[in-house]
Amino acid sequence: MTSNPRKKSHRFGAMDILDVADSDNTVQINIDTTPTQEFHWHTDYSQTSASTSKRHTGKSVRTTTTHLPLGLSSGTHTGSNSLPTTISLQGYLASSRQDTSLATSMFTTSFLNPDHEAPAEFASASNEDEGTRFPRPLGDHPLMVWKSQRDEFLEEILHSESSEQTAHSDCDKCGLEQGQHRCLSCFDGRMLCRTCIIKLHQAMPFHRVEGWTGSYFKKISLGDLGLVIQLGHKLGKICQIPAVVHSFVVIDVDGIHMVQISFCECTRNVEVARYRQLLRSRLWPATTIFPQTAVTFRVLNLFQDRYDVFLRIMREWRHLRALKCFGRGHEPGRIEGTQPGELALRCPACPHPHVNLPDGCLNQGYAYFVEEQGFKAYLKEYGDIIPEEEKSTCNNHDAVKLANSRGGKGAAATGVGAVVCGRHDMKRPLSVGDLQKGERYLNMDYFILSMLTCDTPPDLVISYDIACQWHKNFFVRMGKYPAQLRLHQTKGNILYLVPKFHLPAHILKCHNDFSFNFSAKVRQTDGEAPKRGWAATNALANSTKEMGPGSRRDTLDDHFGDYNWRKIIILASIICEKYKDAVAARAQHVAEFISYEDALWVEHSTAVNQWRSMVLAWESDRTKLNPFSPTLRLTENAVWLELAQEEKTENSIEIRHDLEEAQACLINDIKELGAHSTDLQRTRIQQQANHISHKVDAWSKIQKVYMPKMSLLHARDDDRCPPGVETHPTKIPLYLPSMALRLDAVDPSPKNTIINDERRLRLAQAHDTLAMLCDHLLLKSYLMIWRQRFSRGQRYGTRANTLMHRVETKISADAARYRRTYAALDVVSTYLHQHEWKKDLFPLRPEDISGLNSNNNMRSEGHHSLSWIWKTNIQGGEEGLQEALRIEWCKSCAQAQRWQEECELLVEEIHRVKVTFQFYEKVWKDRAERVDLSSARAYTLKQAALWQELEKSAAEQWSSTLMSLPPLPHEVPDPTLNLDSPQHTLASSF
Repeated sequence: MTSNPRKKSHRFGAMDILDVADSDNTVQINIDTTPTQEFHWHTDYSQTSASTSKRHTGKSVRTTTTHLPLGLSSGTHTGSNSLPTTISLQGYLASSRQDTSLATSMFTTSFLNPDHEAPAEFASASNEDEGTRFPRPLGDHPLMVWKSQRDEFLEEILHSESSEQTAHSDCDKCGLEQGQHRCLSCFDGRMLCRTCIIKLHQAMPFHRVEGWTGSYFKKISLGDLGLVIQLGHKLGKICQIPAVVHSFVVIDVDGIHMVQISFCECTRNVEVARYRQLLRSRLWPATTIFPQTAVTFRVLNLFQDRYDVFLRIMREWRHLRALKCFGRGHEPGRIEGTQPGELALRCPACPHPHVNLPDGCLNQGYAYFVEEQGFKAYLKEYGDIIPEEEKSTCNNHDAVKLANSRGGKGAAATGVGAVVCGRHDMKRPLSVGDLQKGERYLNMDYFILSMLTCDTPPDLVISYDIACQWHKNFFVRMGKYPAQLRLHQTKGNILYLVPKFHLPAHILKCHNDFSFNFSAKVRQTDGEAPKRGWAATNALANSTKEMGPGSRRDTLDDHFGDYNWRKIIILASIICEKYKDAVAARAQHVAEFISYEDALWVEHSTAVNQWRSMVLAWESDRTKLNPFSPTLRLTENAVWLELAQEEKTENSIEIRHDLEEAQACLINDIKELGAHSTDLQRTRIQQQANHISHKVDAWSKIQKVYMPKMSLLHARDDDRCPPGVETHPTKIPLYLPSMALRLDAVDPSPKNTIINDERRLRLAQAHDTLAMLCDHLLLKSYLMIWRQRFSRGQRYGTRANTLMHRVETKISADAARYRRTYAALDVVSTYLHQHEWKKDLFPLRPEDISGLNSNNNMRSEGHHSLSWIWKTNIQGGEEGLQEALRIEWCKSCAQAQRWQEECELLVEEIHRVKVTFQFYEKVWKDRAERVDLSSARAYTLKQAALWQELEKSAAEQWSSTLMSLPPLPHEVPDPTLNLDSPQHTLASSF
């Protein structure tokens, strides 16, 4: 039966009649209690999955919800004692649309006095005849009543962690052996011996059992105690031909159980398949072939709506569980003494003063969400003071463009923003908050500054999808915030970067200025941890969007904590695997850098020292010249500017370029038209053709002035055209200077400089075209990765394929343009006897049109042989060659340094992990010494043993990792030392 959403509890003497929700259904039982009131009504709200109806000031208020998903991001990571910390900002838009006029104080106000009148916003009963208002019963606010009793609830939860019968340790059933086991699923909780607990659970094999270690209870399965489930026979019957006992996973309503199962192979069941034996025992097999996992029918029957039953209880349980796990029941201040952010699990691999670093330097604001009232006051006060996001100087990013756009009308929150550990993907304390519109700087500033009030390292690396825009006026905005939201770091202590996967969407300048690959002390961090983290919580949106604001925040806090805990458990193994890869990669890339530098040192030793100084200067002050950026690249627009400054009158070159590009574009548009084009599409094509025809006529008139011999060629073409047939604009020959040279139709007069002008423009056009080709190849690689990761289903697959086709069309157009340009440049250069450009530019073959890396274009250079198109921008003679060599040296050095730093940091991180585990083990042991109750002491010793096991496992995994590594060559120098000295210094650290 389902529970009545408006339940009543009646008091008759010393007997309560209550509705109790169990895993299968709702039952009515009688419980003896000590009477506290003669008569008490207990009411509870009912909330449905689609909408919520509440009584509010005598009126019916209905709240609805919608969902708007949108991904946002930012990033951070913490370095070692003297290395920078990296932080990640992240947002996820999942609107919680609620009537914002509905009072929300029920989530923050306590009522301690049962006779206390509820505040006006909760009063709903009135006497219309008398015009008077009656206060609503206190029972209509059960969470407020419970809030004042949290310490008592916590004490009772801790009480269940100890064994009151340990003093007389005999079994409570037989009294013959020690009672060291108890069943959590049974109601009595007796301490039983191994024999009795197995005997009593023959018909209840999926109960949860714990064993007493002498200090605390430890989880153990009935299968470990020796209970075997025999299929194919009634309970108590022995199978004459049992099969070999199998370890089996069974999913029941209260968890996942490892049990021992024996299938029947008697004559009566020899023809019965194993999966049918499972079904006859009310176990649903996960597979019919060699089943190893099954689900009880009770779980399948549980797919009923229990939302109303567990709504309030689950909020209370989650909150108490968090308080219990963080030892608030063992501290003198109890729950009220909880500090901001104290209920948040911190990343053990990140540096924490007084925890895993030498001395010298955490649900209402207790865990991951920022404190709500302070956050709202901040938005109200500074919403009008902080200006809206300025116009972007980078590409048209949605995070900037839609920052002040609402996700939906009437939405109280359009999403969530967060600060995440950039290396280990863990939510930081006081780092999560709601977004009221888009990804406004006002909100993101608060999240990161609030987080840093709990932990402020001396140096920061902040990774954000739009860091190139967000960082510009960060310190200006921060100067307007209150004192508690200001950083002590200077601008020089904070490094802003863009995550590697998002960097291709930025302009070229951002590729060099905000790259992880080129920045010192960031190791092999990619900054994409926030995006990976949302995958674990995205599914919550369909549930949390239906909740009230307080319940929603509590639920997300609980899931963030669980996500962090699962990360902590596997963190040591992740670091060990990364270290294996990093050691091998470090040896390879350091050796490649040494080989490249040795080759340069023979003729460019002075230049190498200068480049080293440039890198060091840029790393200490990012406003100085970026050594990774080219400065001598010649562009087509730059040549146009030179021609304008020289006051050229021959504007025919400009007209010719426009015509040539217009014809090429029209040809591509006609190819894309398709067999079933619309009238509107064909009209636009015809308008383009007419426009080109008019320009061709104007071009012909100019040719008569500057190239008189062209008139003869035009006349010849007119004679060859059949009468009444008009030549299509794309097929009209333009007779450009390069084409006219082949036909000997150009005036060789020295005054005619049009040929040299075309050479200059063609040369710049070739480099521009190659740059566009490389950009489009990078975009193609990015789209391929994106399609593989995120494009699922026919709808999104079709969209991804359409976008990929557009990019491939651009690549083909770039290749065709370059080949035209190269052919024309070859003709005019032959006429002018100038062939020095052929050292850099070559004929474009199909195999030359390849990306930086077919698997991951963001990986470092040097892994494979690059196509020449990626190495062509060497211009300016010897000066241009020096620049190309400098950029290649800087990239090779940065590559080696990042892997060197990665190895160093992984060694430090595993040390921090072990020390952090030891720290929390000591914290719980200290708590055990301070508490008097055996129940509280048992739980503290249990937690201390848990952290001890984690530390032991981490140490064993690290030792095994070091033993499995091959010895490294000692001749491989430390590339970090290479920056300070031109001599190769041997390093034997690894």
